[in-house]
Amino acid sequence: MATDWWLLKKAVFLEMPIFRHYQWKVSEISFGYGQNWEWVEDQTQESIERLIRRPTGGGIVRHGKDWTYCLVLPRRHPSFSMPSLDLYEKIHRAIADALADQSIETFLQPCPAKKKTGIPGDCFQEPVGKDLMTGKSEKKIAGAAMKRTKSAILFQGTLDLGFIEKAKFDPSSFGESFTNQLARLFKTEKEEVKWPEHFHQERKSFCLEFESLEWRKNRVRN
Repeated sequence: MATDWWLLKKAVFLEMPIFRHYQWKVSEISFGYGQNWEWVEDQTQESIERLIRRPTGGGIVRHGKDWTYCLVLPRRHPSFSMPSLDLYEKIHRAIADALADQSIETFLQPCPAKKKTGIPGDCFQEPVGKDLMTGKSEKKIAGAAMKRTKSAILFQGTLDLGFIEKAKFDPSSFGESFTNQLARLFKTEKEEVKWPEHFHQERKSFCLEFESLEWRKNRVRN
């Protein structure tokens, strides 16, 4: 979470989108910015010390067997003015196209006639409009949440690999195809950028904030 937040803060100086994909060393559970931590403890049977509160919204997400990514869209880029639902749909279409390159069939969950109120509980058990679903089992396999600030949009998303045939899915090929789709969507060229020399030092304060119980319980960052 700290790295994603660091990227969001850096976006004020940028003109082009930033993308990163990351993996989990161990299984983790994250939950949305607006969720009640005690309810999440009850649902997951995990202590708050073992749970991660995201700076974006949405519901409970179980990590470890997923393909996780972060996308930051700076204010100076045209995508910043795109309506949130349109952005959500276009990014999930990019995932769908990348999966289609590996003959994996998916479809977008239709938006309901009447929008539900309230915060989602368990992200992958409660699909919402424009979530990505498997073509055969009709299970949700991709979801995301956003945080919009004056300087940028933080988009945190994940692809659940549990419902994808391992024989069909190649993570490296998917990553290449997905980022190609995003480059076309945002009308930019892909460029790999190294972390700056003082990255770990700059990120340290955010790490301490997101690790704190004040953040996990009460959404308070120092």
